[in-house]
Amino acid sequence: MTFDQDSPTDTSGKTDTAYPAFPTGPVVSVEWLASHLNDDNVVVLCASMGDPEPSRASGIPGAFLADLDADFSDQSASLPHTVPANLKTLLQGYGISDDTTVVVYDRHGLMVAPRVWWLLRMAGVGSIGILDGGLPAWTAAGHETATLSEPSGGGVITTETDLDMLVGMEGVEKALARSNKVVVDARSSGRFAGVSPEPRAGLERGHIPGSVNLPFTEIVDDQGFLRPVPELKKAVEDVAGDATTLVFSCGSGVTACVDAYAAIIAGYRDVVIYDGSWTEWGNPANQKPIG
Repeated sequence: MTFDQDSPTDTSGKTDTAYPAFPTGPVVSVEWLASHLNDDNVVVLCASMGDPEPSRASGIPGAFLADLDADFSDQSASLPHTVPANLKTLLQGYGISDDTTVVVYDRHGLMVAPRVWWLLRMAGVGSIGILDGGLPAWTAAGHETATLSEPSGGGVITTETDLDMLVGMEGVEKALARSNKVVVDARSSGRFAGVSPEPRAGLERGHIPGSVNLPFTEIVDDQGFLRPVPELKKAVEDVAGDATTLVFSCGSGVTACVDAYAAIIAGYRDVVIYDGSWTEWGNPANQKPIG
């Protein structure tokens, strides 16, 4: 499945802030990547969360590991998976420059890759996309795998990191008070409703009062491919209504980016991520209301 850059149609009232372009749009087909894998200006990143060894041991040849439990998050922060302070320097170390074409994938299909894609967007990299179907689609198409490579640096990024693509608790509270804004939670319906346990100890069960739920697993079809644009648009509109600004949250800001990815493809432009997500809001020490 490929996605043309001009395909998204802005819904009336959406803020038209264009996302960085990719030759085939932000959704990259296995066929495109297989044809361009050895291009000089193409960098492939394998997004990982949890044990990185399965991703490292068997991935797309030439790809580099982008570990969200290591350098692709701020290891000094009290919250998990927050944006690294040295984001631009980090990406340059992977050979990424302003004009590099970067394809991100993960071994699950579509779970972790959008977070790395979001970081690349923040850094202003101009040509970025996510492999549709991830590693399962790559192997199903008969392509070989290999141990991941080690980055050797050499990138040059001249743009400044756009921190306005993130919000904190105050930004969430402001969004909840505005009729044209909505907070969308990408966690499972059970966690959102507070009937399923949280994977991180010590957190409250439930959700941000006034938020709505779009589980990130609903973004893909039964084969693990991104749903067609009309279906994505309907899925977002069903929960967001007439809102034109979308704030996405999840457990720690990772799968929130799956929903954000879908929303941008569906035509929304005013989209941000609550970086602390439920790990911050649901911490009893922060004394936030729980729905």
